[in-house]
Amino acid sequence: MKRPDKVLRILSCSVWILFLIFTIACERDSSDDRSALYGRWTDPEDGTVYRTLQLGDQTWLADNLNRGYMIDGAEDQKDNGIIEKYCYDNEPAMCDKYGGLYQWGEAMQYSTQESAQGICPEGWHIPSDSEWKILELFLGMSRESADEIFWRGVDQGLLIQAGGEIGFEALRGGNRFLAGEFSQIGKAGYFWTSTRTEGFHAWRRGVSINEDGIYRSENHRSYGFSVRCIRY
Repeated sequence: MKRPDKVLRILSCSVWILFLIFTIACERDSSDDRSALYGRWTDPEDGTVYRTLQLGDQTWLADNLNRGYMIDGAEDQKDNGIIEKYCYDNEPAMCDKYGGLYQWGEAMQYSTQESAQGICPEGWHIPSDSEWKILELFLGMSRESADEIFWRGVDQGLLIQAGGEIGFEALRGGNRFLAGEFSQIGKAGYFWTSTRTEGFHAWRRGVSINEDGIYRSENHRSYGFSVRCIRY
């Protein structure tokens, strides 16, 4: 006959094992729940599968756009009927990870019309400055802050960055400077809007590893930034 204390130890171990199994299962369920945030959309041009994300009344691609033929960062992208992209440090693998970097004209496919389709797939377009503000207001930014420039908001930048609660996954994919050099990979990411301003500039958004808010400023259109698309 087994001693009572030995039986108790066996029962205690069994309960502990069951608890661990239950905890692991819950953690898996929790991580799997994140995938429930997304829809899926396949680009008919190249078969790339993008995640889609519904935020309020807006539907966004939850991945940076990665369309086109890679050219060297020292060259300007051209209006030649071919979508051209930069890959950080001229490494194709960086486009696979972070998406392409595009000059404003290339991103817009040389249209100056706000909310133009640009290089976005059919049915999608380059978000305007106002459409970015709609997202920011949905995330809790005040109207006063949304209309300001530079770093704005409280935690909206954290919410949209990779790993943030809402699933927007704004990657810190760096940028391409005017002369063709690349900078800030892993530290900051910038996104074109379709809204141009005076001179040779357009509005952009940005996120940073060192900031909780979202950056808004005018920028020279020859820089290479990431592109997100929003549905019409």
